[in-house]
Amino acid sequence: LDGRHVVFGKILSGMDVVYKIEAEGRQSGKPKSKVIIADSGELPL
Repeated sequence: LDGRHVVFGKILSGMDVVYKIEAEGRQSGKPKSKVIIADSGELPL
């Protein structure tokens, strides 16, 4: 990406949440408001 932000993986469900987080971004990369990811993990395939 831009040398500061790294994203990898595959979204299996909840793409609406990803779009909401994306909408909080600014051109500078700093979010408009605080975005907290309260839980994450890995699902077996």
